[in-house]
Amino acid sequence: MSRIDLVRRMVSDEDGSVAVIVSLVLTVLLGFVAFGVDVASLYRDRARLQATSDLTAMSAISDQGNAESRALAAIARNGAPDATLARLEHGRFLRNPAIPAESRFSVQPAGNPGNNAVRVVLEDESPLHFARVFSEASHVTLDRTAMASRTALASFTLDSHVAHLDGEALNDLLAQSFGVNARITAGDMDLLAERRLDSGALIAALSGLMENPPRNPAAIFDEAVPTETMVAALQSLLPGTLASALDGMADGAGGQSFAVSDLVGGIDSALGMTATETLAEIDISALDVVRATVAARSGGRDLDVPVNLAVPGLLSADVQVTANEPPARSGWIALGEDGVQLSRAAVRLSTDIELSTAILGNLGLGVDVARINLPIAAEIAGATAQLDEIACAPTESTDLAARFITAPTPLHPGNGTSVAALYLGSHGAGAGLIDPANLEFADIVEVNVTIAVPLLPDIVIPGITIQARSHVEVGTSRAETLTFSHGEITHSDLEDEKISKSFGSADLLSSAVGDLFAPEHLELRVDPEQTGLVSGVAGPIVSGLLPVLRTQLLGQVTAPVDSVLDAALAEIGIELGAGELTLTGLHCETVRLVR
Repeated sequence: MSRIDLVRRMVSDEDGSVAVIVSLVLTVLLGFVAFGVDVASLYRDRARLQATSDLTAMSAISDQGNAESRALAAIARNGAPDATLARLEHGRFLRNPAIPAESRFSVQPAGNPGNNAVRVVLEDESPLHFARVFSEASHVTLDRTAMASRTALASFTLDSHVAHLDGEALNDLLAQSFGVNARITAGDMDLLAERRLDSGALIAALSGLMENPPRNPAAIFDEAVPTETMVAALQSLLPGTLASALDGMADGAGGQSFAVSDLVGGIDSALGMTATETLAEIDISALDVVRATVAARSGGRDLDVPVNLAVPGLLSADVQVTANEPPARSGWIALGEDGVQLSRAAVRLSTDIELSTAILGNLGLGVDVARINLPIAAEIAGATAQLDEIACAPTESTDLAARFITAPTPLHPGNGTSVAALYLGSHGAGAGLIDPANLEFADIVEVNVTIAVPLLPDIVIPGITIQARSHVEVGTSRAETLTFSHGEITHSDLEDEKISKSFGSADLLSSAVGDLFAPEHLELRVDPEQTGLVSGVAGPIVSGLLPVLRTQLLGQVTAPVDSVLDAALAEIGIELGAGELTLTGLHCETVRLVR
């Protein structure tokens, strides 16, 4: 066999080729297995790091004040060193479908009142195993990001509101605002008061009646809707017969608008679903929705207040109440985060009190009282409550849940820091605050003077008018702090009752009425147009009348005036110098991971 044949045979011989091919393929397969081990290890370490990141973010947001220490503690519990925490950011997250997902989180300085989210970035090294054969690196750096949010909200009311009326007084205001057909029977009013509504369902019903509801469900809080639409939303949640009791309101709305923030105010609508979901935890009576709707239309209006008293010496009392326009976005209920405020407008009672002429007793020889009429106004400062702090991570039942700062809203600067003011006289302030400097004299007493002349007929001077002017400031404005503990809230939930706390000083009225008629405040004079009438022979009688009248007014008139003002304030649910804050809910959102 030639050499050429040997070479050709060796080339064509396939003995042992399978072993060679297998060995080559096994080498490749083993390489893939090696890579698979490393890839699986990297995936495992990455998943572990993500889980640690999630737990770290959730732990940090649970107590933002100690976010970093809680984050490091969570990392340590998961067996990682502190250096794993590469970055911790505080900020605000908005669950708002109208905002692009990538724009819903904004970084804010730590401690910023609006912070409701924490974002953490964790970094760790994952070792390489078989992959080291192909690379000089011994490890791969992994980083994972997690973000958790929790929004803390509180809802509360202030029980010092002119429209917090019942019975005939509320019906009078309904008739003034919506027409006589808007009156509600006593039985239906009781049923409306007993009917508790889910605020979330009410707002959802209102949204459903809007032609083009926005993508952000909370944007409705910035909207003004036709009043009849608000009434229709309320009716949709009531039984048919009770809903029909509000037909008069709907028919008499007359195209007026109703700001939704007049019902629920203070909330940041950008919070989106956080705001609307929280509403489901707040209930409100159907009658309060009626009151809120009426209150939105009653600012600056005079409302007649029925006062039926059996007080010695009192013949009649006409009382009107006027509320100033409330601050914008100050609803019936406030819902919001730290810093949210709820305000009530100042209120003025205007009274025209007619007293029996016998109440003043003997004013002197020849003096006969023909009429006593006292035009007295009581101006009561509004109130403001601000949510100062809300805490969602208690360790003890006595731990703080919510803290509020309350204070009266100021009257006219001429009243300084007083919480109320009483006026006897003519103020002419219309619907605005009274300026004490503009207080004028008003007619209060009319007397007939008889002068006996020996051997001649008596001289009778009828219709001498005595005028008066007086002004007193009542109480001193001061800020007060009201606190609610988690234990109090738990107890109220078990009892199914809301917690209310009072602020201010009560029992100021009686002393204030006495001061109004005190000599140092009360100015008396004869009507200047009658000066010539009482000169001459009548002069001494009139001069002696004024000091006696001053004494008798203080001693005899204070009690009936005090009774009238007390009854009127009780009718509209206001206590001079005092208020009541009711915490309707503490809403600590569930800690959630967000992307």
